[in-house]
Amino acid sequence: KIFLSHKINTITNQPVKENFLHYLWNYGLFQGPLKTTEGDLIEVIKPGIRNTDSGPDFSDARVRIGDTIWAGNIEIHIQSSSWYEHGHDKDPAYNNVILHVVLNNDKPVVRPDGQQIFCLECSDLIPGQVYEKYEGLMKSRQWIPCARILKFCPEIIINSTIESQIIERLLSKAAMLENMFSAAGNDWEELFYRLLLRSFGLKTNTTPFEMLAYSLPHKIIQRHRDQPLQIEALFLGQAGFLSEDLKDSYPQQLKNEYEFLKNKYSLNHLDKSIWKFFRLRPASFPTIRLAQLSALLHSSPSLFSEVLEINDINTLRSFFNASPNHYWNTHYRFDIIAVDTRVKALSESTIDILIINAVVPILYFYGSYHKFSEFKEKALNILEQLPPEENSIIQNWKSSGIVVKNAFGSQALLNLKHEYCDKKRCLECRIGNELLK
Repeated sequence: KIFLSHKINTITNQPVKENFLHYLWNYGLFQGPLKTTEGDLIEVIKPGIRNTDSGPDFSDARVRIGDTIWAGNIEIHIQSSSWYEHGHDKDPAYNNVILHVVLNNDKPVVRPDGQQIFCLECSDLIPGQVYEKYEGLMKSRQWIPCARILKFCPEIIINSTIESQIIERLLSKAAMLENMFSAAGNDWEELFYRLLLRSFGLKTNTTPFEMLAYSLPHKIIQRHRDQPLQIEALFLGQAGFLSEDLKDSYPQQLKNEYEFLKNKYSLNHLDKSIWKFFRLRPASFPTIRLAQLSALLHSSPSLFSEVLEINDINTLRSFFNASPNHYWNTHYRFDIIAVDTRVKALSESTIDILIINAVVPILYFYGSYHKFSEFKEKALNILEQLPPEENSIIQNWKSSGIVVKNAFGSQALLNLKHEYCDKKRCLECRIGNELLK
């Protein structure tokens, strides 16, 4: 077996980090007999539970030191003197620490109650092969750190990672929605309206659509739910697209309607310049998206209430299948005739994206908020019925041999890439853990 010397943190290009020691302790990967700095043998009966909040690093641990079994917490540092630098000697939360695991024991430490703590110095216990793999991941410049060795990861580990990542992604979105819900006055319809508009912007126009939602409350749209022309006038006018001279009769009608409604509700429209058209396909122009959104809000004024009642994926898709005013059959912008003429309804792929980004998160949050597990299950079932997204990240996962069956898998893998791979959190990733062992 290969062992690294006690100077591991200085002879390599990549210093040992504390989270690497957490990993070795958690999975029992230190090599050789474990002894305290006083020479007593240490047997790890239970490494404890990793603590990601304030307080000792591992709680509820059990270790045998000499002939005595100790139960309590474990604290881990690179230098033992960090105990004092972090103020643990004055924090009562550290009175139950039974073992101090350190790379270098440069200073003995005592608990706040005055008791000296057993110390395990692990600088000569780190297996070289594991460290070399870890160092390789940290230095990797591949699209994900483990790209070259991912093929060695068992399928069962990959599947369990996907399952855990989708829950983590939805919990993260639920936390975001909790803040949005409060800002929306705890109004579910307003919350879904804001989330839907944000999703309509996709990546390119997310911010303008979000600004539009805040500047034009859902309750105003609801008051005009029976007037499609007025709804479209509100959206396009508030977006700033009716602020210039317009030639065609239809946009002139919209402008007249908006001028009246703007004064009625004391609205201040956005600056048209915030909207992006560059490198977008005409079908994705914000003018078209706003026209489609207007048609949707006219056909389904109480969006969230209706979404809650839909259980079939095809019915859910048809819910978004609203066609805008026929003017847009021949236009992508005002006053400019389009070469192609067709109904500008939302495409199936765009509808699926709206379901993934708006419907699924709010159903999961609604279930979490009210403790209705059926809505959380419904959100997961919807993802299982939708095809995976098509983008460069998912294509890279497929090229690496990962089978992506549906949106459940693609959403999980997007979370894995953004939250773990990009941040090189390999030690917190099930796949990373498996490849390092």
